[in-house]
Amino acid sequence: MFDVMNTAVTRSDWIGRVIDGRFPLLEWLGSTEQGGVFRTELEGPQPQRAVIRLSGAEDAEARLRDWKQAATLSHPHLMRIFECGRANVDGVEQLYVVTEFAEEALAQVIPERPLSAVEAREMLGPVLDALEHLHSRGLVHGRIKPSNIMVVGDRLKLPIESLRRAGPVASPKGELQIYDAPEIASGTILPASDVWSLGITLVEALAQRAPTWDRSTYRDPAVPAEIPEPFAAIARACLKCDATKRATPANIRTMLNPSASREEPAGAVGQGAPAATGAHLPVREQSSKTRTVAILAAIVVVLAVIVYALTRSHSSQPAPPAASSPAPAATSDLSQPPSSSEAPPSRAGTRKGEVAERVMPDVSAAANRTIEGKVGVVVRANVSASGAVENVLPESHGHSRYFTDKALDAARKWTFKPAQKDGHAVPSVWSLRFQFRRSGPEVSAVQVSP
Repeated sequence: MFDVMNTAVTRSDWIGRVIDGRFPLLEWLGSTEQGGVFRTELEGPQPQRAVIRLSGAEDAEARLRDWKQAATLSHPHLMRIFECGRANVDGVEQLYVVTEFAEEALAQVIPERPLSAVEAREMLGPVLDALEHLHSRGLVHGRIKPSNIMVVGDRLKLPIESLRRAGPVASPKGELQIYDAPEIASGTILPASDVWSLGITLVEALAQRAPTWDRSTYRDPAVPAEIPEPFAAIARACLKCDATKRATPANIRTMLNPSASREEPAGAVGQGAPAATGAHLPVREQSSKTRTVAILAAIVVVLAVIVYALTRSHSSQPAPPAASSPAPAATSDLSQPPSSSEAPPSRAGTRKGEVAERVMPDVSAAANRTIEGKVGVVVRANVSASGAVENVLPESHGHSRYFTDKALDAARKWTFKPAQKDGHAVPSVWSLRFQFRRSGPEVSAVQVSP
């Protein structure tokens, strides 16, 4: 689990070799503690990009057994293992494991910028899903860190070739990392060990640095002051040196969405709580009754108004017919933005702008083939009073740097008919929502202000 790779065993100059007669080594991607990493392709009508990891053959039987068991797991946020086995490369025996190809890892984003609060939530959700799936089966991931939170298509996924059963593990070789929980030093790995690693990762993602911690003191790490809530509280709950005091993935979900927990029934299922009585109704049921009473009261008021109006119409002379006027426009669906081509005034004295020219992202056919489902990127475009785009910023990057860059490049080339206020052209802000699919990109535009 903590082996330091022998770079003399797995080398970048093996490009061009074919592993096990099926997996060509097409590109050197780097090395990890486990071995050398190469890009390869899976055979088929449409070749599929994949990653192959090569490493020395020590503990071969146990590692192959673990990989084959991991390959049976199926979860949308766990990377698939396609194949594993032994191979001989230039007279050197190697173990290999072939997994899904990841376009990007969190470790590539953090040096450039910290995650936003929205992005931190988007990262935590899939990781918690994956950990709950593993922990329910008595498995521990053991390597939660930014380099192992990866983007495959439009999903965040975790690699699974290093899974372990919870319990005793071999004494670690080499220096422990800050992601390694305190109990690992004594030869034990637990589901709570993943929670520790996730806490370190969360801090690093939001502060661009890991928290300071002296392993020898057995004091909890200090969470940087700039970490916003609720993430600071979550990190502190994860980073307890005592594994029994750490938060669980379910606890973290509650801390992320406290309102959801408040809507649960007062008697929690499975905890021996008594059934709710009329005096202690669940929140949802109380809300339902309140709404019912309010609706009935409203109906009574409306009926009274109708009766009063009918009485007055019979007791008074009819008004002369009004001059013919156009029928009022149908009420618009507020969930849909107005068409940019019509540009109705949004309020008195202000008229929305329009898209004059839209430019679609230039995506290569090879990149399109990597998309599973869709990749969404939201771009904020600041438009001058002349209708030119002054600058663009990603509001949501869809976890893919490649597609984010393509969306930003395209957005810079858009032009607009400027918005107007009191008859004068004014700057505006637009939200451009790009959807990348295998069939090609799509985009919708909504003016945010004025």
